[in-house]
Amino acid sequence: MTCQTILFVILAFLSIVNANLEQVTDEELEKLIGNEKFVIALFRSETCSECDELEAQLSSIREDLVDSLNAWVVKAVASQLKTNFTATNNPAKPLVVYFRHGIPMLYDGPLNDEVMIDTFVQNQESGVTHLNDDSFEHLTQAASGATTGDWFVMFYRDDCDPCLKFLAKWEYIATQLKGRINLAKVNIMADGISTGSRFFVEQVPTYLFFRQGKVYQYSLDNYETQAFKDFALGWYKNAPSKSVPVPKTPFDELVDRSVFVLKENPLILPVAGGALLLILIVTLIKSLKGTKPEKTTKAKKNTKKAD
Repeated sequence: MTCQTILFVILAFLSIVNANLEQVTDEELEKLIGNEKFVIALFRSETCSECDELEAQLSSIREDLVDSLNAWVVKAVASQLKTNFTATNNPAKPLVVYFRHGIPMLYDGPLNDEVMIDTFVQNQESGVTHLNDDSFEHLTQAASGATTGDWFVMFYRDDCDPCLKFLAKWEYIATQLKGRINLAKVNIMADGISTGSRFFVEQVPTYLFFRQGKVYQYSLDNYETQAFKDFALGWYKNAPSKSVPVPKTPFDELVDRSVFVLKENPLILPVAGGALLLILIVTLIKSLKGTKPEKTTKAKKNTKKAD
């Protein structure tokens, strides 16, 4: 065997080794996500040509990502965590999820070295603004004409599984509209109850686009990144628009929260009513018991006077 042949075999072996990412368990991955600033995880199945291609792609840029971000680039095989970041019914489809300080972003772009590196390096922080009842109007200025720019807002709830799975993709959509459209999210089950009521959001997820005092609802059945991007950059003109409702007063917000609590907990009224009735009954019984000794005492005094 010549020296050239030996060298070729060594290089081929090294290329095969380098094409494999470090494999981690779900428990190890959760620890990495919780402790490290940047983690790029490939979720793949055991045997899958598309998975192999994607792993080779990530392996080829791994050193660049480590140098630029000091990121962990790993793979999780047949992971149960995968379903947290996608609603797809295809278990074999590989996913690349970029965790920044624990916040996931589902990479949905082309398998291109430069594009992937640029996407990861240029988006080290979440691109989705968390809005609530206190900050919504202040940041968006939706009712006054939106001098802060156009806003694309996702309304969701904590108990909506499809919503939570889509948040990682919403983060990626934010990278594609960065510098042009502001992306945000509002939790209508927590600190965005009144904002959800203001815009009559009853079903989630709901996507509303705010531009120059008008609001447009994204009601297409297409949940691909390009569809949302096209809507925000012009297709919204084909959707019906409404004037942005004026912000609610503090009293309105209090009423909204009270109504929300009653809707979410329908047993509160019967229980509260029963408790109040019980208190009244106990109070009445104590009152009646307290009056009997007084009458008896008065009767005894009258008897003594007569003697």
